[in-house]
Amino acid sequence: MKKIIIFIFINIIFSNIIYSQDAAVNFQDIYNKMKEKYSSIYPKKFEAYINGKIVEKQIATIPAKSYTSSKENIKLKFTFEQGAKPTLILENVDSFYRNMFSVFEGALETTGFYAIVGNSSTYSSFSQKFDLESVEENKNEYEITLRAKGEDKNYSVNYTVNKETLLVERAEYYNKKSKIYDVNIFYTEIGNYTLPERIKYKSSDGRVNSEIEFTDIKTF
Repeated sequence: MKKIIIFIFINIIFSNIIYSQDAAVNFQDIYNKMKEKYSSIYPKKFEAYINGKIVEKQIATIPAKSYTSSKENIKLKFTFEQGAKPTLILENVDSFYRNMFSVFEGALETTGFYAIVGNSSTYSSFSQKFDLESVEENKNEYEITLRAKGEDKNYSVNYTVNKETLLVERAEYYNKKSKIYDVNIFYTEIGNYTLPERIKYKSSDGRVNSEIEFTDIKTF
């Protein structure tokens, strides 16, 4: 009887190990498909202006003496190149305020439309930044949960990926097990490309319920 119990126990452990390996292999396959897909639907580079109340509130804090043009011409320019991090530059202000939105570049990098494949050239380089916690598949979506490595290891994110388009449509951010905020991403087609159009943010404490819009998009 003891031998049977031990055998069953070993079988369960072995099955769990096999399952974990399969999940990792499946995610690597998904990652590679997404990488290929994003490379085809994204231009080598694109630029846009980002509008939204959250942007307007930040611009309103800038003193008039730091304007280099009229206030109406102060705009937040977004630039993204494949294989690089996005940049946010505020136009028509002095050098002190030019990079005031740069603190949000990291947040945009992990949001939606290039979150998983952004500036990681290979799955190996991606794995140096994140640990895979789980992959779940249903009829229309993948649910992928990743945890940051190093000093940010308390933070994790759950991505909802459309199985047909392989686009990230939703992201939920956690500190330990407490959800901080969630994000919904909406896309638009420009020529042969599929690019972000709007991103909606909502924090769990209710303090943030806002969205940003990408306008005047130019592809290169």
